[in-house]
Amino acid sequence: MVIVSSCSKPECKTSADCSSRTCTLSKCEDSKCVYTLQRNCCGNRINESIENGKPGSQCTCPADYGKCEGKAKIRIGSRLEDAAFAHYYCNADSQCVLGIEKKDIAPLNVLDSINLGFLKASSVVKYNKPFDASRDSFEFKITLDDAGKDLVLPVRLTKVKLLYSSEYTRSELLIAEKDIDSVLNGIGDYAVINLPLTLNYKPQELEEAGSVRYSMDYAYTRQVLSGKTINGTNLYNNETKRDSFTAPAKPVFFVRSG
Repeated sequence: MVIVSSCSKPECKTSADCSSRTCTLSKCEDSKCVYTLQRNCCGNRINESIENGKPGSQCTCPADYGKCEGKAKIRIGSRLEDAAFAHYYCNADSQCVLGIEKKDIAPLNVLDSINLGFLKASSVVKYNKPFDASRDSFEFKITLDDAGKDLVLPVRLTKVKLLYSSEYTRSELLIAEKDIDSVLNGIGDYAVINLPLTLNYKPQELEEAGSVRYSMDYAYTRQVLSGKTINGTNLYNNETKRDSFTAPAKPVFFVRSG
């Protein structure tokens, strides 16, 4: 009788012979590699509050939590479709948020000419497309371009309002207003006004297209003919008047982030 004996080949002689694996500690014991799972390690397939020394999330450890990515969904009729702009991304605080990134934003500049007869002015409106309803602002730059001889400077801007309409609103909504005290003392003077959505309007949908109009209240003084002197010289009284200018509608694309 012939007896053949054999033994399995040892896996290791030292711990250095054991292959490395993500989130494990390797050790050679009895010629075998033994692996111990590490806690609080990104890559161990466990959602933990701390991952590699950082708070665990999709942004700090996508290997365990999944990637922070993908388009948001919006309802169009009975269908769900990908949003045009809103998507999930990691912000500067390593939080997975739903919104728009700077690279997706196009700044718009729209010029309005204001001709009231006794004065001429121009208004440049700056706002983003898309417009983040929770963070963004409209900027208005009003410049006095010309003034009639009966206008007594300065012209004072007193209030700005923003009106919005969309397919979800049956009538125009007042979504922002702001009292201001901006003074135009002469030709070429300008005022810059920033206006966020001060009345807490929230778009009905995650993304919403519509149009906005703004109105600007102003006050001014004009010389008004009140009579003549005996020798025929005109007499004038200064009268203070208040009025408002309403600009044409402009397209806007709101996004509700959060």
